[in-house]
Amino acid sequence: METVLLTLHQVVLMLALLAIGAICARLGWFSETVAQGLSKFLLWFVTPALLIDAYSRPFEAQMAVYLLLAGVLGALFHLMSALLAQGLVRKGDRDQRAVARMSVVYSNCGFMAFPLISSVLGDTGLFYGSAFVGVFNLSLWTHGQYLLRGREGLSPRRALCNAGVLGTLTGLLLYLSQLPLPSIVADTISSLASLNTPLAMLVIGSFLAHCRLHTLLRQDVIYPALLRMLVCPLCLLGLLYLIRVPHWCAAGAQLGLVTMLCASCPSAASSVLMTASLGMDSGYGSRIILLTSLLSVAVIPALSLATTLVLA
Repeated sequence: METVLLTLHQVVLMLALLAIGAICARLGWFSETVAQGLSKFLLWFVTPALLIDAYSRPFEAQMAVYLLLAGVLGALFHLMSALLAQGLVRKGDRDQRAVARMSVVYSNCGFMAFPLISSVLGDTGLFYGSAFVGVFNLSLWTHGQYLLRGREGLSPRRALCNAGVLGTLTGLLLYLSQLPLPSIVADTISSLASLNTPLAMLVIGSFLAHCRLHTLLRQDVIYPALLRMLVCPLCLLGLLYLIRVPHWCAAGAQLGLVTMLCASCPSAASSVLMTASLGMDSGYGSRIILLTSLLSVAVIPALSLATTLVLA
């Protein structure tokens, strides 16, 4: 029950920050230009710093194995979600289907899951969660780009030369080699990492400011939102049970819970940022993000409790 209360507390906190971001946008303090600039700052500075900071710990062979297992669970989830989205999202034109499928497959794991994991499982949980985020970024810049751009979106350079993957690879290199960073560099990285939750929620809130609530009740918004918040996480829960994750290792139940917290977050803000950069309908993706964010207040704590009970 303590896990559920901590999760609920963190979800409500993040929604409060979303609301403040929306208010700032409504007041004109966060213009679209400012929000886009902050998004790039989050993407290229804060996210890599967060990932590098998560790997800033002494090397332990056993923990490295657990990290690998967390990556395997992350890969299984993204593969399963991609197949579900491909099979279940059929309506709308090509662009709308692409945005809906992106919203179903990709959760806001970097911006929302890390503070949730930190509050529930601490630094060890963040370490495991970084593996999921690494898989998320690699998948987003391959499969996600393919959804939006077709075959021309498949590029090894895009897959590897993006902030999330570069941050993960740098963090892994530092962790495996145990190369010490100068204290000023380490402190700068930690300071940037601490900006993740408040700044990300404010920026996402500013993007959601102009969504009208009645537009959330349309079937083309509700359907992908339910797939993202209920169908994909529940399928994951069934998979975690079937493959007997708690029996994999001593940290099996923790790995399962971390994966669930990452998988049950609202739709990724990246889906809106990517579609906007391609001139596609970012408003549609924003509506899905808003509805999934509202649903997360009840869904994430409930799924956290269910995962704890199933994997006990």
